[in-house]
Amino acid sequence: MPYSTTDDGCHLWTQVTGDGPPVVLVHGGPGWWDVFQDLTLPDVAIHRWDQRGCGRSDRRGPYVLDRFVADLETIRKTTGHDQVTLIGHSWGAALALQYADAHLDHLSHLILVSSTGLDGPPPTYRQRVAEILADTPSDDPWIARFSTGFADRTTALDVARRLNTPRFEPNQECADALRAELLTVPDRAGACRRIAVPTLLIHGSDDLRPPYVTDSLLEALPDAERVVLDGVAHYPWVEDPDGFQKAVGSFLS
Repeated sequence: MPYSTTDDGCHLWTQVTGDGPPVVLVHGGPGWWDVFQDLTLPDVAIHRWDQRGCGRSDRRGPYVLDRFVADLETIRKTTGHDQVTLIGHSWGAALALQYADAHLDHLSHLILVSSTGLDGPPPTYRQRVAEILADTPSDDPWIARFSTGFADRTTALDVARRLNTPRFEPNQECADALRAELLTVPDRAGACRRIAVPTLLIHGSDDLRPPYVTDSLLEALPDAERVVLDGVAHYPWVEDPDGFQKAVGSFLS
């Protein structure tokens, strides 16, 4: 497998497909791994990677935001380009924003997919997850939990299993540390106001974290627009690949 090595010696799994301007994908979690295998975009080079401690990358810390931003900068350098487009999904959108605040000169475009905004999930989120899980018979708690991110409940478990092949162990230590630190970051809205780069928010109408949670980003980011895909939940490139490609293609062109 191809790997990139950070300045502190951590080996990060990477994969590059396609040809064209570089697009770096930042997966969700934290503590999970890249499940972007279904994401395709024409005329660009897609750079995938697993964050440290996750999936195919070295399972080692430190699990702190500055380190993860530095790791993302390592991936940016491997593209061989001074500027890249970032696509961050869920937690990856928060990490992409942290990177943008630190390395704005290395961004041409920013795309935030299924972000929880600046205030996190709505109060109803945990209750809705519990309700869906109660109606989702499965002997695999991880797959059942993952499946709550899909709008079509008749296929949700099968899609969750496919996206989790190969299967890795979630890193709870990583997840807990980064979530806790993100809550302590001061004035994230102020940081967003400094991110003067074209930004696209893509959200599913049926996400358990509804589109309105990104209103805070639309207000704070100086050059942002939002596209809402109907009948889609937390993984729009899987549930509506044509709509997702059209939204991204139109934005980048």
